[in-house]
Amino acid sequence: MGIKLRQIKKNIKANSHSKHYLLHRYWGRKAHNVVHEYIRNYTKENDVVLDPFMGSGVVPIECSKINRSCIGVDLNPISTFLVENTINKIDLNLLKKYFEKIFKKNEDKYKSYYFTQCPKCKKIAKFENSVWKQKTLFSLKGTCKRCGSFNKKANQYDGSLLKKINSIFIKEKNKFFYPKEKILKYVKRSDKTHMDMLFTERALIILGNINKDIEKIPEKKIKNNLKLCFSSMLSSVSRMIPGDEKKVQGRSGWVVSKLWVPKIHTEKNIFITFKNRFKKFCEGKKEANDIINHKKIKIYNRSSENLSFIKDKSIDYIFTDPPYGQSISYFALSMFWNSWLKEKVRYEKEIIYDPYRNKKYKDYEKRLINVFKEMHRVLKNNRYLSLTFHNRDIKIWEIVISNLKKVGFILENIVYQEQAVSSGTQGLNRKNTFRGDFVYNFLKRKKKSAEIRNNLNPAVYLKNQISKVISNSGGYMTSDKLYEKIIPFLVNKNLYKYKNGKTISIEDLLKKNFKYQRIRKYDKYKYVWTNQRL
Repeated sequence: MGIKLRQIKKNIKANSHSKHYLLHRYWGRKAHNVVHEYIRNYTKENDVVLDPFMGSGVVPIECSKINRSCIGVDLNPISTFLVENTINKIDLNLLKKYFEKIFKKNEDKYKSYYFTQCPKCKKIAKFENSVWKQKTLFSLKGTCKRCGSFNKKANQYDGSLLKKINSIFIKEKNKFFYPKEKILKYVKRSDKTHMDMLFTERALIILGNINKDIEKIPEKKIKNNLKLCFSSMLSSVSRMIPGDEKKVQGRSGWVVSKLWVPKIHTEKNIFITFKNRFKKFCEGKKEANDIINHKKIKIYNRSSENLSFIKDKSIDYIFTDPPYGQSISYFALSMFWNSWLKEKVRYEKEIIYDPYRNKKYKDYEKRLINVFKEMHRVLKNNRYLSLTFHNRDIKIWEIVISNLKKVGFILENIVYQEQAVSSGTQGLNRKNTFRGDFVYNFLKRKKKSAEIRNNLNPAVYLKNQISKVISNSGGYMTSDKLYEKIIPFLVNKNLYKYKNGKTISIEDLLKKNFKYQRIRKYDKYKYVWTNQRL
């Protein structure tokens, strides 16, 4: 018998991320309160939940808060490292003690690396940020004890200091660790070919020595939490932050889904950045210590194609967010962190469609089917699978939804769920995608259901549905809202392909039959689709 529940049929207002979810950056993190509501709805106390694509650990963490057990599985080492060090309870006073010791040692030794000349009194001052134009130090922002804050052009003093630091780096680079791996070509954007090229020599010296001192900490949990904090600040002190020449600061964080160095980039003072990051990290850890029950969570760093360690029909509920295809190479991008953590990464086992790596649709489909079969095997009869998904490649939609049905899951409903925050690393544009996720709620029955077949003309049917949706919305509609309405039509009617076997392109259908234009509403401009071309 299944549990008594109500179907979730509408969008749940997403809350911003809590502090314990901000210990470390991770892509595609789902709104915790939305995940929480799904778990509460589809389970009861002491039930066992599975997330075979765990990511940042929202599912296991939310399970632990309401007395559900959870098994979290992920192939990406940074995923399991992040979750393990989020959920484990530590002595914050001891963490602070080790941080302060390591921080003081390295600041005393290397603070002169961030010295410059005050442009007013010509005395030595400290700088917080510097802006580079390609390989040339251009300007600095600092504070003088006598004259206050200042912005200045780099001068002879700054050039001489850089030469000195670069000379020290050449002499001492074998005394500390820093990653030298070749950047995978499918996440490389600039002319920087290796991981170390994403940092200045000044940064590599300081980071390498801080990391070396962290590795010496005897208490494992303390060491790993401080390593996580260290890893979480790496992108902020890399060369991947675009520089603002006027304000002499970074314009934003890691803004594209590639490993790159923009032509004008920012170099931040590591000691200021690390100190600020540690303060935020401690706030998150305090929160985690108070509300997460780590005894309810089991974490595995492995592929979910084989879940043999889980018994048949032992799982009460599955909530997961599978890999989308080639949208963003999350796994490959994670080499930025995994390389510093010295983690061994099994890229060959990644489930992804990516023509640049000869990762074809068939490979993506084969591996997903393996996971789906395992999910079906371990889930109890009459229990639910909730799967979040978005991708603008309809072929990927077909692979995911059709194969879930083939292994025995029955699609009960589809809910469009808005995200808590938009991400600059999603790599998606305003015209051809949507800002949220679809949540597909599947039920496992003893008997498989027959696949719905129809004789509809996909082009005609979808064109008519789009036209109706636009008309019912006042004559215009944004891309994300349009996809929200149209995708359920496509999925429920199995309209993935034309009769000739070619996969449907909603983008092409829109371009051919509808008009995309800029309109003004409430003193703001936005781009919408209209029926004017029909």
